[in-house]
Amino acid sequence: MRHNSPFKPINKQRGNTLVIAVFVIVVLGGLVTALASLLRTSSESVVIEVLGARSYLAAQSGLEQAMMTVYPLGSAPDTSCGVDAVEYTFAGNQSLEQCSADVSCSSAEYTDESNTTYTHIVITSSALCEAGEQRASRELQIETRVEN
Repeated sequence: MRHNSPFKPINKQRGNTLVIAVFVIVVLGGLVTALASLLRTSSESVVIEVLGARSYLAAQSGLEQAMMTVYPLGSAPDTSCGVDAVEYTFAGNQSLEQCSADVSCSSAEYTDESNTTYTHIVITSSALCEAGEQRASRELQIETRVEN
């Protein structure tokens, strides 16, 4: 019988399995840690994206409320900017409940080359939405003019 077999006897291989097992555990642990970090980053990105969309809609809603006040149906426009420094909250609205919109307004009269006088109105809506420690804000502005 020959003793130059390519396989070592079992009693001379002790410890190799332990080293391989520790190596596999360390590699799998690193992989799990990397995947957990990726999942956390991904979920934070989704929260910020949703808050950004909500804050945009809150700012748009603030502008629409202000425009309804400045341009009421069936009557003359309010060129005195009666919506300046108004805050709108969205209590009762499930999608915008954590949001608020601050509306400011300014107006100025000017005369063009044909001696027509206009009132230039600028309405700005700044919205802020919060969820825990995450915040998102948007600012929208609309400019209109009214012939006097």
